[in-house]
Amino acid sequence: MRMACVMMQKDETILFDPWFGYHADLLGPENLFIFDNGSTSASVIQSLQRAKLNGANVCLDYSSRRDYRERGSMLASFIQQLEQSNPFDFYFLLDCDEFLACQTDSGTSCQRRDIEMVLEPYLGSRDVLRIQHKLWHNPCRMHFYATTHSSPKCFFAHGTCGYLDHGYHHGRSRLGSGESTTKIIYFEFHYKPYGLHRVSNKQHLSSVLTDFSRRSLRAYQKKQDFSHHCAADLLEGKFDYVRRFLEPEGWERAPALLAEFNRIGIAYEKLYEAESPFPQPVRLSLLWTRQSVMHRVDELNDLLYRGARAIYRMVSRLMQRLLQLLLRLTRLRR
Repeated sequence: MRMACVMMQKDETILFDPWFGYHADLLGPENLFIFDNGSTSASVIQSLQRAKLNGANVCLDYSSRRDYRERGSMLASFIQQLEQSNPFDFYFLLDCDEFLACQTDSGTSCQRRDIEMVLEPYLGSRDVLRIQHKLWHNPCRMHFYATTHSSPKCFFAHGTCGYLDHGYHHGRSRLGSGESTTKIIYFEFHYKPYGLHRVSNKQHLSSVLTDFSRRSLRAYQKKQDFSHHCAADLLEGKFDYVRRFLEPEGWERAPALLAEFNRIGIAYEKLYEAESPFPQPVRLSLLWTRQSVMHRVDELNDLLYRGARAIYRMVSRLMQRLLQLLLRLTRLRR
C-alpha cells in the first residue's frame, strides 16, 4: 500500500524534527512532500536540508503569506499533478504538529500494519475520507491527551482529490459526493510550552495583523475571521493556560506515540513545559500574581491609548476650528 503525506510548515523549531523522524519511519521519507512557507529559523532550514538529503521531497517555492492562506487549493492541485506521474493509494494532509495514527479494537496504534489494516476497506473508494477524531496533546502531562471530534479532517484515496479548504477540514471528491469516516486518527501538538505557543500563534496571525496589543487582539477575535482562535490563545495568560492542563478530568493516557518516539530516538522534552522547582500550589500562585500584574499593565496601556486618541481628536477639532477662523479673517480683510 502506497501512502503519501503532504505538509506545509514555517519555522516549526521544536516540531519539524519529530514530525519528519516519525513519518519518515512510518511511511518512508520518499513519500513525504514538505512545503516550506518561508522559514527564517536557521535550525529549521538545516532540518529541511537534512530531510531532503534523507530522501524527502522538499519544496521552497511557496514562501509568501498568500501561499499559506491559499494552501488548500494549492495542495489539492499538487495532489492532482502527483497522480499523473507518481500515484499513491492514499494522500494524507497534515500540519507539522499532527502525527498520523489509527484506532484499533485494542486501542490507539502508531504501527504501519494497523494503519494499512484500517485503510484496506477504502482502497479505490470514491468518497471523501474522514479522520475519526484527534488526540489533543497536554503540554503539562506527558502521555495524556484529550479526545475531540470538533475539528474533523479529510484525506483522499487515489483519483478523488477535487477540492480542499485551508485547514484540510472539508474536501470534495472528483468521483462522487459521498463521505466515509475511517478509523484513522491523529495526535495534535497544538499546545506547546506557553512561550512557544505564543510565538506560534503570532506567526499564524502575522499575515493579517501587525499590532498584537490586547486591544487589537480582542478586536480581531470579535471578527471571527481567518485564524481568529489564535487571537483568543494570545489573550490567555500563563496561569489560565497551565491550570487547565493540570485539571484531572478530560484527559486520557495514550502512550503509543511517545513509545514510538523512544523507539526511533526522537527527543521530545521541548514539547512539554519545564518542570517547576516549586510545589504545584506555589507555582500556580506565582503564575496568577504574574498574570494579574501583566493584565493590569495591559489595561493601563489600553487606557493610555484611548486617552491619547481622545486628546488627538480634541486637538484635531481645535486645529480645524482655528483654521476655519483664520480663513474667515482672511476673507474679511479682503
